[in-house]
Amino acid sequence: MIPMKNTLALILFALISTLSIAQTAARMNGEILVMLNEKADISAIVNQVNLEIGILPNLKAEKLVSPAMRTWLLSFDENQIEMREILYKLQKAQGVRFAQVNHIIADRVTTPDDPFFGQQWHHNQVNDHDIDTDLAWDITTGGLTATGDEIVACVVETQGAKWDQADILANHWVNENEIPDNGIDDDDNGYVDDYDGWNISNDTDNFSNGNHGTQVSSMIGAKGNNATGITGVNWDVKLMQVQMGGISEANVVEAYTYPLQMRKLYNQSGGSEGAFVVVTNSSWGTDFGQPADAPIWCAMYDSLGVYGILSCGATSNSAVNVDAVGDLPTACPSEFLLSITATDNNDVRDFAGYGQTTIDLGAPGDQVYLAGNTSYGNTSGTSFASPCTAGAVALLYSAPCTSIMAIAYADPEMAASMIKGYIMDGTDAVSNLTTETVTGGRLNVNNSLNLLLENCSNGDCIAPFAIQANQAPGTTDYTITWATTDLMSSFYVQYRIAGGEWVMSPMIMENTFQLLGLLTCTDYEVQVSANCADTQSDWSTSYFFTSDGCCENPNSIEISNITDNSVVVSWNSVLAATAYTLVYMPDVGFETIIEGITSTSTTLSGLAPCTQYTVYVYSTCAGGELPPPTPISFNTYGCGACQDLTYCETSGTSTLEWIAGVSLNTLNNASGDDDGYADYTSLGTTLQPGGSYEITLTPGFSGSSFSEYFKAWIDYDADGVFENNELAFDSNTGSNAAVTGTVTVPLDATAGAVRMRVSMAYVGMFGGGNPPVACGNISDGEAEDYCITIDSDVNVAEKENASAAFILFPNPATDLISWTTDKPISSIEVYSSTGALVLKESLNGKNQINISNFAAGIYTLRATNSLGEVFIKQVSVTGK
Repeated sequence: MIPMKNTLALILFALISTLSIAQTAARMNGEILVMLNEKADISAIVNQVNLEIGILPNLKAEKLVSPAMRTWLLSFDENQIEMREILYKLQKAQGVRFAQVNHIIADRVTTPDDPFFGQQWHHNQVNDHDIDTDLAWDITTGGLTATGDEIVACVVETQGAKWDQADILANHWVNENEIPDNGIDDDDNGYVDDYDGWNISNDTDNFSNGNHGTQVSSMIGAKGNNATGITGVNWDVKLMQVQMGGISEANVVEAYTYPLQMRKLYNQSGGSEGAFVVVTNSSWGTDFGQPADAPIWCAMYDSLGVYGILSCGATSNSAVNVDAVGDLPTACPSEFLLSITATDNNDVRDFAGYGQTTIDLGAPGDQVYLAGNTSYGNTSGTSFASPCTAGAVALLYSAPCTSIMAIAYADPEMAASMIKGYIMDGTDAVSNLTTETVTGGRLNVNNSLNLLLENCSNGDCIAPFAIQANQAPGTTDYTITWATTDLMSSFYVQYRIAGGEWVMSPMIMENTFQLLGLLTCTDYEVQVSANCADTQSDWSTSYFFTSDGCCENPNSIEISNITDNSVVVSWNSVLAATAYTLVYMPDVGFETIIEGITSTSTTLSGLAPCTQYTVYVYSTCAGGELPPPTPISFNTYGCGACQDLTYCETSGTSTLEWIAGVSLNTLNNASGDDDGYADYTSLGTTLQPGGSYEITLTPGFSGSSFSEYFKAWIDYDADGVFENNELAFDSNTGSNAAVTGTVTVPLDATAGAVRMRVSMAYVGMFGGGNPPVACGNISDGEAEDYCITIDSDVNVAEKENASAAFILFPNPATDLISWTTDKPISSIEVYSSTGALVLKESLNGKNQINISNFAAGIYTLRATNSLGEVFIKQVSVTGK
């Protein structure tokens, strides 16, 4: 996978020069064609690239194949470096105009050699009720974008798919940034060992062999022209598999999160991480489901769209009006969801749902010939119309079009919207669907692809895109910026108050423009046009923004410098505000009002320690004070280390198992599934240094029971870190029942409230899974935090350990403490009445210690002899 380019100028350079590798056409191994700029020296270019890549690939110029076009044939060792990497180096090299692979030329064949292709009526049919993929394949058969990005379609299924089926194995997506089965999240995407995709049912990349998922996958991307079975809408595309198990809204959202995270990483990393996911397919849903009842589910499609992912959804397999009765997800209102019904080879929708405002279009789904787990055959359902459309989305991204990829890099949301528009606008009008779908038509891939190419600009002048308005703080001055290609030499900007008259700028040579002194709190509209040589582009899509100056409350409040009795509250400046009013109150007590604040921060003092406070900040404008804003809460320090310190984060997956009970001394908490982690620091118990206490930890299960491993840590030294010597309990093995053991508190434990973390993890009957951890991710299990108060006095049982084998004198003492014993004392520890360690000494045969600097009080002496026996004595120190 090659990285996305970091600048749009570089994007377009690479777009044109790599246009010929956008498909997976056959090529000569280790050979590249380069066209040079005038007066460029091929030897200098080869030497420059060899310095960058090293000598092993041995890049060299073989021959000048066209003097008129200044085109050379280069060779290199493809065993030492990938083709795409060396292409990238050559494209950046000074003096190179274009660089491409050396393709193998053959007669044009658009019909694949797959033996069952003739039975796939939806690809090519005499009476023209098909989607014209055979015509689209004259242009592209899928696989890579014009810039070499690996196109990924995500198949979300309840029971997975047999991805190693012979006709889809070659198009199976794998996460190349993850090392399989090493128990590590190598690419730091939040998923461990997600090499083959993700199964949320078991948090692994192991899938069930769902026949339905195999059929869906084959519709999108059964390998084409491989002399095997059938072909998908794409001959070449990567199929990402995500299995979500049973259909629940939580499972839906969790499943969609995987492709979202992977595309987000791809966008943020410039293509070095994640995956270029362009579409998800969901051939499942809820009959009569209402979007108003599933706002999170429906919102997920908008979230996916923000990062550039369209989603295709299969509507009901009942002939119902979805507009009237509802359906999930196909009635969701997202602009990034394509809702699909099914048609037959006569363009008739009979068994499937419809809706003039909810169902976007029809696609073949009746008696379509697809690949299953073990055989090929006809099948019917909207389940197959939806992936037919998802396949079309993926195919459009492989178009030999530079501008759509420039937009996809700079504004993925806009690119997704454009692709959806081409799918919708490219449909064939069908009388059966005129009043039954939004478009009134059935999918036609060739029409959509040609619409994209008609609006494409590989060498023409396209309108600027990704327009933004950035405010100069505290003013109504704005800088307008936009994305460009290297064909654009100058620009015009026109702007207006929304609905008013346009104001046009003079010619601008940079991709920025200043709008100064705008009216406050006013809606503005901006468009940009580009000049490319002797051509001017169309005006861009309008960008709307509202200028600052509206009377509103601050929308960003921050709490900092928290102490036991003070805190600093800060907020964003509001241009229209003449002053601010701050109101704060404890969780129990009266509110305090501070009016007339003219800055954007203030210090609150005289607060009570270990108390929760709520803060409001109002803007005061010329028209008066606004209604109450959204509050923010904070806690003052003084609660002890347990709540004042920041401990490491931990989380787990608790769908199948969780911590159901924690019992220690007087603490007895019963809980349920807390989604992998729960903060129960409002609960706890008091333990004494030297004391031993029974602990019982109980697992809970959603169904079948599993073998669970427990550990518990107590931060005995109150430093905010769970260290190895602070492991208070270890069950040492797994069990599906409650485990019981003993927690013994060290004598030198720091007095006060410290944190206890209980962690549970599935380990399996035969040692599978991973043991629980104090910090980080628990693959299957849960963690809970509690507050443990360490008493200032040592445990009574230890005090009473008064052995005749160890006699202490004098008692009370002033300067020295001595003893007699039958075995030499090797070390001694002395603790104050608060439990603090005040002396620790290795004796080497001595039988006394100096206490002349001790303050008056009661001390506990803990002596260990040469056999490891421990003696506990108390002594009274009079002091001087």
